[in-house]
Amino acid sequence: MSIHGPHPRGRATVALAAAAALLAGCGAPHPGVSNGSVSACYRAIPAAKDALHDSHAALIGVHRVAVDRVRDRLPVSARNEMAAEDDTEVCALAFKGKFAAGQVDLAPPTEHGSYAVVLVSSRHLNLVASVVLVNLPRSLGKRTL
Repeated sequence: MSIHGPHPRGRATVALAAAAALLAGCGAPHPGVSNGSVSACYRAIPAAKDALHDSHAALIGVHRVAVDRVRDRLPVSARNEMAAEDDTEVCALAFKGKFAAGQVDLAPPTEHGSYAVVLVSSRHLNLVASVVLVNLPRSLGKRTL
């Protein structure tokens, strides 16, 4: 490690590992949809879209995840924000598009790919974390909650 931080390849590896672990926390599909679960995360769509800087990106999944399931996998700044808000859930919104390096807010600056996953706090609708991926994990594909 240099005084400037980890090597870019190392950051990308850590980001991908964190994203995979985080997204695995989304769990299996649920057969029903309740009004509380839908409204909490669908209200997060505008904040998530603002983080993308791409008006052509398509929303392909909305998922509600308990913070306890993903807290240890979030960046320290995101953990601190979630603790300060006393929020118990985070909304994971998956988008498909063409995302260039540095285009998605809070995603590691070298990440680029066809998918962006944006995490938004469910209570205050603040951007918590983002990741850009080449392949979307199956747990986020075409499933909304």
